[in-house]
This record gives sequence, C-alpha cells and structure tokens, in this order.
Amino acid sequence: MTYTSGTEGKPKGIVLTYSNLADAAERIIDQMDLTSDVREYVGVPVTYSFGIGRIRAISAVGGQSYLPLRGFDPLELSRMLRSGEVNSLSAVPTLLRILLSTPEAIGDSGKKLRWLEIGSQYMSGAEKRAVRELFPNARIVQHYGLTEASRSTFLQISEVPDELLESVGTAVGATEVGVSVAGKIRIRGPHVARWRLQGDELVALCGADGWLETNDLGHINDGYLYYVGRADDLINMGGVKIAPDLLELRISERLGLGGRVVVAKVPDSLRGEGILVAAEATDLAINQLHSTSTEALRELGVSAGDALHVRVMRSLPRTATGKPLRRRLTEEFIRTEQPAKVDAVVDHAAASMPHDVQAFFRQFFPGRTVGPEDSFETMGGDSLSYIQFSLGFEERFGPLPGGWESLTVAQLEQCKTPIRTHNWRRLESATLTRAFFMICIVALHLDTFVYSENWGAAYFLFMLCGYSVMRFQWPEISRTGNVSTIFGTIIRVAIPTFLVVVAMQLWARTFEPKPPLLISNWFDPEQYHVAYYYFAEIYMQLLLIIAALLAIPKVRESFRDHPMMSSATLMAIAILLSWQVEKVWDTNYLYHRTPIWYLWTVGAGMLIASARDLRDRLLAMAVVTAAVVEHHGLTSASAYITGGVSLLLFLPEISVPMRVKTVISEIAASSMFMYLSHYQVKSLIIRLFHGPMPWLALFSAIGFGIILARVYTWADQKVRVFARTHARRGRIPPSGPGGLPVH
Repeated sequence: MTYTSGTEGKPKGIVLTYSNLADAAERIIDQMDLTSDVREYVGVPVTYSFGIGRIRAISAVGGQSYLPLRGFDPLELSRMLRSGEVNSLSAVPTLLRILLSTPEAIGDSGKKLRWLEIGSQYMSGAEKRAVRELFPNARIVQHYGLTEASRSTFLQISEVPDELLESVGTAVGATEVGVSVAGKIRIRGPHVARWRLQGDELVALCGADGWLETNDLGHINDGYLYYVGRADDLINMGGVKIAPDLLELRISERLGLGGRVVVAKVPDSLRGEGILVAAEATDLAINQLHSTSTEALRELGVSAGDALHVRVMRSLPRTATGKPLRRRLTEEFIRTEQPAKVDAVVDHAAASMPHDVQAFFRQFFPGRTVGPEDSFETMGGDSLSYIQFSLGFEERFGPLPGGWESLTVAQLEQCKTPIRTHNWRRLESATLTRAFFMICIVALHLDTFVYSENWGAAYFLFMLCGYSVMRFQWPEISRTGNVSTIFGTIIRVAIPTFLVVVAMQLWARTFEPKPPLLISNWFDPEQYHVAYYYFAEIYMQLLLIIAALLAIPKVRESFRDHPMMSSATLMAIAILLSWQVEKVWDTNYLYHRTPIWYLWTVGAGMLIASARDLRDRLLAMAVVTAAVVEHHGLTSASAYITGGVSLLLFLPEISVPMRVKTVISEIAASSMFMYLSHYQVKSLIIRLFHGPMPWLALFSAIGFGIILARVYTWADQKVRVFARTHARRGRIPPSGPGGLPVH
C-alpha cells in the first residue's frame, strides 16, 4: 500500500502488487542502462512512488543510494560529484530549476554525472535542453506516470532530437498509453494498480477493458505522449482554456524565480473562472508581478483584464515531492478575498459621459470587462468600429497617436490632452477612401454623377476589407489562433442588413426568402422585386473565406512568417480560381456578384497592410497595379483603384481641420448604413418632389445614413447592457460571437 502525494486533496491509498512493482523497476533499469556502479543522490522523498521506485531499481542492480539528511542540497550534490561519492541523481523539475537558476553551483562537476531520472511535473523543452547542457555526459531520462501507474512513458532526453523534448516520451514494454475522447490520458499494462482504498473497501481503478483513465490532459503525436496539464487544474476563463504549468513557466522565466511561481484558478462572476498568480519572493513588487503576468498571458493569446489576481508570498504550499498545491491557494483566495461590488458603478459609467479612458472603453464595448492592459485590438475591434471609436475618443480626450489601436488603456490614458489646443487632426487614408468610394457608389445609384464608366469603387472597398482584417484583426488571430473576431465583424454586417431586408419585405407585403438569408447574390437578380444587398452579402462571404483560411494552422504560420508572400499567393490563387470558374460557369447573368470574382481584392488589401517599409510598399504597389490593370484594363476604374492604393501605401494619413475630419469620419463610419438605405431615400425624394432631385437625394442619403448608424449603435449598446444584466442575474458568463468569452 502506498499513498499519493495529495495534489488533488486528501492522499489516496493505492494497492500495488509485486508484479506492478517489478514491471516498473525492470523498465527503469532497461531505459537507464543501470549497472551496479550506480551511486545515486536521491533528491526526492522515498516515501512516495518516484523515490521508492529509484530505491527498488538501484537495489535490484546492486547499486547504492544516498539519502540527504536535510533534503536536496545543490552544494552537497556538487561536492559529492567532484569527490566521486555519487554519480547519479533523481529529481523533480522544481529541484532542477534551482540548479538551472544557479548553474555555477554545479559547475564542471556536472560532467561526472552518469545517470539522471526526472519525473513528477511538467518541464519545457528549453529546460530539458538546459539540463542536458548542465550534465553533458549523463544518460538523462524523464518519465511520465502516477502512483497508480509508475513510469508509464520514458523520454531519452540525452538522445532525442530537440523537437521531441516537449513530449514525455513513449510507452515501452507491455505498457500502452492512449487519449480518451475527452482528451484525458489513458494507461494500460502490467504496472497499473487495480485498486485504491476507500474507507474499508477496495475500489477498482480500471475499467473492464483494463484501461486506467487519468485526470491528466494530453495528446499523442507519432507515438510520443505530450502532457498538457491536469484537467482539474485547467483554468476555463469563459471558454478559453489556460494550462497553469505553461503560464507558470513563462512568468517564472521572466522574473528569474526558477519555478517559484504557482498559478491557480479562482472564481470570477463574469468569466466563470479567473487566474491567481502567486510568487514565492521577498523583494518582488506586486505591480511587477501583475505586468509580467499580463505580458505572459498576452503571449498565450489571453487578455484576462480584472480576472487576473496576483500575490507575493514568503512560501508557497507544496507537497513533499514539490508539486504545487493550487487547491490550497484557491481556498485561501475564496476565504480572504472580498467580492468587488463594481457592477453598479460600471453600469452607471456606461450610462453617463466617461471621464477616463477605461470608462470610455466600457461604454464602447458594453457588457464587457475592461482592464488597464486591454486595448482596442485585444477587445476585438475591427474596421467597422475603428472610426466610431476614434471619433468618440478624440471628442472627449483629444487627438489619438499613430498606432493607437494596439495601445493599452493605461497608455491611452497618458495620451489625453486638452481638446481646445488642437484644431487639426490626423485623418487616415483608409477612412478618407472609404468615405469617398461609398459616396461614389451611392451617387452612381442615385444618378447624381458617374465617377467612372467602368466603375471600380466596390473593388477598392473589398480591398479595404482585406486591409482591415490584416491590420486590426490579424495580430490577435496570430497570437491566439482564434478567428472569432472576424465572425464578430460578419455579425455586425449581417444584423442590420437582415433587419433592413425584412423591414422592406414587410412594408411591401412580399416575401422573398433568399435576401433575408443573405445569399441572393448567388441567384439571378431579375427574380427579386423588393430589396437585396449583394455588396453586403459578398463582403460577409469574403470574410467567411478568410476566416476559414486563417483557422488552418499552416496558413496562419505562413502569414505569420511571410505575410507579403502569403498575401500575394492568395491573390494569385484567387485570380486563377476565378478564371477557371468562369470557364465552366459564366456568371455574367449575375453581374459576377460572387465572392470568387472578388477574392483577389481581399488578398490585395492584405498585401497592402503587410507592407512595412519603402521596398515592401513599392513591391505591393507593383503587384496590385498589375492585378488591377489585368482585371480592368487601362480604364478610369484602374486609375481610381490604384490611386486609392497609392494613398494607403505612401500617404497613410494627412492632417486636416478638426471639423473636416469629423464630417469625413462620420460618413465613413456610417457608409454601410448609407448603402443599406440610399435606394429608400431616393424613392422618398421622388415621392415628395415628384422627380429624382439627384443632388438632394445624395445629401439626404448621407445624412440619413449617419442618423441611422447613430440610432443603430445606441440600440445595440442598450441591447448588450440589457443582455449583460440578465446574464449576471442568471449567473451566466456573457459571451461574444460563437460563444467565445468576452474580455
């Protein structure tokens, strides 16, 4: 009978047979090539599975074991290695991290180590490489196992290539490992215990098929097992899964604490679970721990906001084998932490004029928690909300700096300036061209003026679609691998389009199913008699294609490493695809209103956004110009499109009077609503004035689009606050698009 270390709570009594013990010992001896020459410094308690397993194996080959009186002592180990008293070591990662933080304590004596077994906890590939360098002549083996199934896999750290160091090895002998549907590691073999003690009864550990399902998460690749973490330790922050081991490693490496950082989950009213980071130190500032933890989380693609809590402690609760007792930290947090009563304050701030940047963020992203380390980018902002946000911010706090979308709330707070001292503003070319080309489209439809007999404005606006994805949404997608922010944009286009279509059909008392389904662009336009919006439909369908592509890890990796080449490749593939499709399906009767016809423009926009220096900009200009001329020929449409492209590339912003920027930005921000309502405005003008009145119709369409956008934004915020209130009452964590968490 042996007992577990108590990581999960009260230690469990495990019944081990002689055959269980013998199988494990034989495989240890085989994997480490142990001989009677072994003289081991046993750095782990021998009252638990790992330590007593070492004693059995060493005794079986006739070797010797040394048990340090005061526990693991690096200086004692170094001295005994130099003198030849020991030549072997068994240690858990926590102890080895102490050696890695002070390698001079071992020095050249590390070359005398012949055997090393590592077990018990997660260890990164980089740490394993460092251990290999510290003990260059040792046979180093890591095992994965439990008290119930000791040494289930082995990894030959001293022999395997670097790319396999993140794993915990393979099963050997008669041992089998697998992963359940739920992602939990399963083990079967002669070393697996059959029972555990519960009260006065023996309870079976394995199923009828002999498999022991652990509470550890993992996956298998080419026979190698990769340990992710314990299922009960995994933090589920509103749907985002965070492995404490990985986060602990990143934070401790930055702070140089050598494994003296423990991450635990704590309750959070909005997200379900929050994060507690506890560090064992005496001279570490709380602010430093918080900022370092935030940075490490951001690298993992997580913005925790006020769900992140930090503690600096003199000592951390651990088991005798050095495993962190996260459960005890969680219990202490629940017992001592007073619940923050901020809901009423947040709601009040959302309902009134914000006086600080964080309150403004809360107002702009209603129903979502905003922390000082959040930014427009991490909150899932996109091109549709970018202009509205910048307008609102500058109206309250003064001019925004370049690249503000990636600045944190705390950094933007420092950018506030007296508004009256600035009569000029930065106007981005993307905003200017969005407003200009949408006016061109609306004016053409209202017979106000013909900007080009060859058209082309829609092509440029689709380029802005790709440009916006790459600029605003790609950084977050690249960090997290999550494309939900693109689906958020799709929803922001789909809802108002659907509402306008349904309203028009109700007004006309005519039901046409395809426009409300937002698929009318795929069918003959002659069959529709009320309202359909092919531009919005293609826009959404293009975003779906881009989301599907960026959801593929290989594609993301390509865009991350070679954004210019990847964007140009997307352009080329899209052009070839449209050629081939037109050979078998002539879409002239649809006026080519399919995403296949326009996909190359999205790739062009992504290429433009990827250009960072003058050389890249010149190359992007040449590639996009060639594609535009090939598609449109030497026409006025090509001139309009390439003119807009040159502005984006070589004059990304201009200075204009504040009122000019306000007008242009309002038009750009309401461009979608202008598009959705301009035909109805034209019809109303004709009814009122018994004639077309094209210029009046144009200005009326612009004004009505701005009003409609303002009304919709106000209603949208009210609905979100209402939904948040009811979610809080029902204690249901609110979610964003696709059920993903809101940060």
